[in-house]
Amino acid sequence: MKPLLEVINLMKSFGALEATRNLSLSVEQGSLHALIGPNGAGKTTFVNQLSGDLIADDGSIIFDGHDITRLPSYSRSGLGLARSYQITSLFEELTVGENMALAILAHTSHNFMFWRRSMSAAVVRRNLAASLDYVGLLERKDETASHLSHGEKRQLEVGMTLVGKPKLLILDEPMAGMGPGGTVELSKRIENLKGKLTILLVEHDMNVVFSLADRVSVLVNGHNVATGTPDEIRANPLVRSAYLGE
Repeated sequence: MKPLLEVINLMKSFGALEATRNLSLSVEQGSLHALIGPNGAGKTTFVNQLSGDLIADDGSIIFDGHDITRLPSYSRSGLGLARSYQITSLFEELTVGENMALAILAHTSHNFMFWRRSMSAAVVRRNLAASLDYVGLLERKDETASHLSHGEKRQLEVGMTLVGKPKLLILDEPMAGMGPGGTVELSKRIENLKGKLTILLVEHDMNVVFSLADRVSVLVNGHNVATGTPDEIRANPLVRSAYLGE
């Protein structure tokens, strides 16, 4: 199967520091591909290059047949690449429904000047309930977002990202800061997405990675040292030494 995302010999330096070093990997259509690595391995720098927040010094990023290496982030989004960030970025003073409505309006190029009035817009009425229900937050629609737990905020953010119907969803450490209950709930939500879109999951929680991923890539010092199934990665001596521990 032809990969949806193909990264070829990507390079990014900050002065003398090579944050991304000849990094290559492929993400197959419809798969959940996890990216792991120790702190300082270059995961965030790599993901920033995929999303367009950073531009690579060299190498290529091919997404759905398009060379997006030097495209701005909004152009990548228009092609179907979406990213959920490590730090939540909700409008805390608005309700859960209003946050989701804003995402729906944004993905339909709606005029935001009178966005509160636009809560009754046809596109919002058609999509709001289903979008909230998909991430398990329909019953919380009228609650202020600040009242949500950390895990529920992450669920809402994922839902807001999904309204754009992306081809590739990059989840950047979605479990960060969660307790066990939140991790289990969000893992279920991510598992429900498997097969419906392609997911690149950057995550430290190895239980989550090995239970969800079809394939796993391991970054060490900005380089992809191994890619394989979860079982292959568990058994790889280099990975065990560099990251998982003996």
